[in-house]
Amino acid sequence: MHESNEQLAAEIALHLNEQFGLTVTEATPIEKGFLNVKWRMTTNKGNYFIKYYHPERYKMHIYPARRAEIEQVLQLQDELSRAGIPCSNVYSFEKQWLQETKSGLFYTVQDWVDGHTVQAGSMNRAQMYHLGQVTGQMHKWLERVPPLEKNVSKPVQADYFTSWQNNWQAAQEAGDKTAQEWLSRSQQIVQSIDFNLFDSCPIGWMHWDLWVDNILLHEQGVTGIVDFDRMTMAYPEIDVARVILSGALSKGHLDIEKVEAFMSGYREHSKAPADMLPRALKLLYVFESIWWLRTEIRAQMELRSLLGRFVEELHWIEDNWDKLPHI
Repeated sequence: MHESNEQLAAEIALHLNEQFGLTVTEATPIEKGFLNVKWRMTTNKGNYFIKYYHPERYKMHIYPARRAEIEQVLQLQDELSRAGIPCSNVYSFEKQWLQETKSGLFYTVQDWVDGHTVQAGSMNRAQMYHLGQVTGQMHKWLERVPPLEKNVSKPVQADYFTSWQNNWQAAQEAGDKTAQEWLSRSQQIVQSIDFNLFDSCPIGWMHWDLWVDNILLHEQGVTGIVDFDRMTMAYPEIDVARVILSGALSKGHLDIEKVEAFMSGYREHSKAPADMLPRALKLLYVFESIWWLRTEIRAQMELRSLLGRFVEELHWIEDNWDKLPHI
């Protein structure tokens, strides 16, 4: 039997008191994210951000390595915060960044950051410029982090089409004509790519989920980047492509002045040659089209609101594929 969110909050509040001496007086749910539950918890020592990691999403009791990976990412987030990157401090207890209650609930404790999110495509130029500075600063700082022992998987066309074939078969079996149409478009696009294009992509640590729901703002800039759970070694330029689409694409139009504002801020801290952005958009397409353009995602109600936006972005890349260098 699944516990209610109120029961989860009560158990975590008790644990917070035992480990951190925090007395919770109010737990306000934050309605964002997939499966995980988040709260702003008001305590005797101020407001904190609490995130409960859902076992069906992470399965940390089954795969201990995932707990170690999340622990590492939370520690990196805390170090980024202390280095001046706008993101929350993360609290540890006995050198553990991920807390576990007696019944086995996993959660994290972070400083509360004031700010608001905006609808995709509606960031203003000042926000995009500051976000570019913050992203460039984050990527530059992450260059000092030792690489993971496992190698980063390079995009390979044959591997893509193995996954594509699985998605196509699932869409056929489900009679999902919409997903089949999406997959037909992606097949034509990816068949046209010379994958040698990606050989020169720099490898490094990256956020990997940098879009409007994970960026807290004020009118003139960024107050905090959140949700570092997916941070890993891969291709940092995908962060750039993801946030540009999320912040500057609205109703099928990419606001070039917003893109220029972001890139101007980014280049103050990190390198971004002229040919990087079109390549980054194509690289993002290779990774994200396999995830989003499939019938299983369309069937998950929790992801429906995300699906429409990400499909819109992928279709924009498809429609402008040959024009990307000129745009």
